[in-house]
Amino acid sequence: MAPLSRCNVRNPLSPRSSVNDTSSLPSPLSLNPGEIRYPQDDQHEAKLQQCWDKSIAKHLDLPDGYRNVHVLVVKWQDAIDQLDVRQEVDDLTNVFKKVFNYDVTELQLEEKNPQVQLEAEIYRWVYEHDDPNNLLVVYYAGHGVYDKALKVLEFSPTDDVDNDLRAIWNEAERTLIEKVKANVLTIMDCCYASDLLRNVPEHGRTFEMIAASDIGAPTPEPGENSFTRCLIKHLKELAVESSGNYGSYFDTHDLVERMAKERFDSPPRLWRRIPGSSRHIELRKLKPKNERPVQKSSISSHARFLHLGFALKNDTIDEMQIQSLTKELPALFSSKGLPLVNIKWLGCRKEGKPTLKDIAHFVSKNRRELSAITPPSSENKRSADEADLTESTSDRRWCKKPMLNTYASLGE
Repeated sequence: MAPLSRCNVRNPLSPRSSVNDTSSLPSPLSLNPGEIRYPQDDQHEAKLQQCWDKSIAKHLDLPDGYRNVHVLVVKWQDAIDQLDVRQEVDDLTNVFKKVFNYDVTELQLEEKNPQVQLEAEIYRWVYEHDDPNNLLVVYYAGHGVYDKALKVLEFSPTDDVDNDLRAIWNEAERTLIEKVKANVLTIMDCCYASDLLRNVPEHGRTFEMIAASDIGAPTPEPGENSFTRCLIKHLKELAVESSGNYGSYFDTHDLVERMAKERFDSPPRLWRRIPGSSRHIELRKLKPKNERPVQKSSISSHARFLHLGFALKNDTIDEMQIQSLTKELPALFSSKGLPLVNIKWLGCRKEGKPTLKDIAHFVSKNRRELSAITPPSSENKRSADEADLTESTSDRRWCKKPMLNTYASLGE
């Protein structure tokens, strides 16, 4: 049997993220937001975000974390799935169900009009489960084909280029970007190549994607060294490490960082699918359904978003200050006749020009993208190209003075 590849069409890569065109990368001397970021910066901000979320939930009487998490597992029917991902999908499903108490729905794409089937199921699934307090997770395992002419990612059951059985992910993903209130996490164990929809208005929602590997890099096919096997392992480990009680959690940054240390030759990447927020999606064990608190009918939706940016003189902000702000800001707004539904942490970035050390860090981190040579494909691996994904969450701006970005949800 010939070696299988999950991506059978080489991604030409758009000008914004070309492996072959080094002009696509910004000059290290004039870096844009999101180009330089140290691991300790991400870890520190993740802690601040966690502190803010817990404290604001307390003072506004909000649910701490997601009320429900719904997972949609997408694969091809076993009879036509060339990669034979059934066992990996079943094992991952068991982790979501039995370890995390998440609701899991499986969609098996069929030969009869898989495009309509995919879009219809996404619509139905979103209709049933969309809620501002829920998390929607979509996982896909299978072949990914990049259409060079249309610049879209197509799901396929086989790597046979003559097989026209396809389902375009971009069309289904548009619903998740434009139509839902919930936060969204997509996990793609395939070649990924689609344009970021940068004109989508951002209102504090988070939509992240975990891709099996970096731009132009290969990732193993199903088996003990696959992306999904690594994902299963670290989901289990993090669930145990963060489960002193049901309220503890880890985030997508923690998960990808852990996986990357093990998969140093083919590390996964974390990308933002909508701009405007540096928040990471939180994952935690949920209580069994019959033990979860009943949703309060008094929790209202917001009528308007107020985006504010606070330029701070101090270099950082601590947890005590966050606790004071989350207590006093809602009271201040209420006293002015502006009751709040929520105040979300959208990031705390630093300002300033990069040092020589920072430039060296940037060049080292982006060595592959700066190279004029496209990495060769391995016969035993599947290629994963992510085009136009220029907002990597591990590459956010390094600067000197912090800017605290928040938004307030105003009630009726």
